Amino acid sequence: MNTDHHTDCGYALLQLTRDNITSAMEETRFLGIALCTRGTARVTMNVNSYDLAPNSILIIPPNSMMQVTEASPDWEAKLICVTRMELLRDAAAQILPYVKGEDSVQQFLFQERDSIVSSFHSIYNFLDMLLSDEHTVSKYEQGVCVFRCLMLGMRDKSPRHRTQSERQEIGTTSLSAFKHFMQLLSQHSKTIHSVKAYADMLHISPQYLGRICRMYDGRGPKEMIDDILLLQFKSSLKNTEKTMKELCYEYNFPTLSFMCSFFRRHTGHTPTEFRCMYREGMLQ
Repeated sequence: MNTDHHTDCGYALLQLTRDNITSAMEETRFLGIALCTRGTARVTMNVNSYDLAPNSILIIPPNSMMQVTEASPDWEAKLICVTRMELLRDAAAQILPYVKGEDSVQQFLFQERDSIVSSFHSIYNFLDMLLSDEHTVSKYEQGVCVFRCLMLGMRDKSPRHRTQSERQEIGTTSLSAFKHFMQLLSQHSKTIHSVKAYADMLHISPQYLGRICRMYDGRGPKEMIDDILLLQFKSSLKNTEKTMKELCYEYNFPTLSFMCSFFRRHTGHTPTEFRCMYREGMLQ
């Protein structure tokens, strides 16, 4: 499967049919999520076989030996690929240990789960819009947000991933609050850096926000806020000519010294040093 298209931003989208796939065994160089939209197929992945039917989703771990052994003439599937290790680490770190740590077929194959299928289509369409917009320079950073939401949503569909006490605690309200927080974070991460501010927008306490973030993501809300802020700030340093003063205003830092201190604390470099090192090819 060729995933060279759009790999510069860390992900790619493919439309699969029986006519454009090879029947040979191949090693995957990506983390993939495939949705069967039409027809049927049998996929061999490592030592297991998976039967795909409409609305079934297959998770494809990186470095897997994969082969489509059978496919009906009308078989079609949509494939979302994570192609850069940085994005794998940033967006899918919480699900990769789960994917590699169990042997059950159920961890890879999801059959006709309406909520997952709906999420897949929404995210696929959003990523397609990002990839098609030549004026969007933050494709990678936005991809981090949407992939994390998708991967964690799929992870949470498996009851084996959680302890009994967690299964009793997790409810519709907490999951909804976490998803709403992620939406707010993607919209306001440049200008709102306070856990309390997000908690207030969600009408919950900062302590409860911290609890659901650690439950669903493994990180606290402040760490999540800082991580996406850094990703966006690095993108601005790499892809724009804005001055430090302009960036300080855009990202709502109180002072230039505070901005530089924040960036140095997380990266070991000042923003100016980071920009120079990137342009000299010392950083990616």
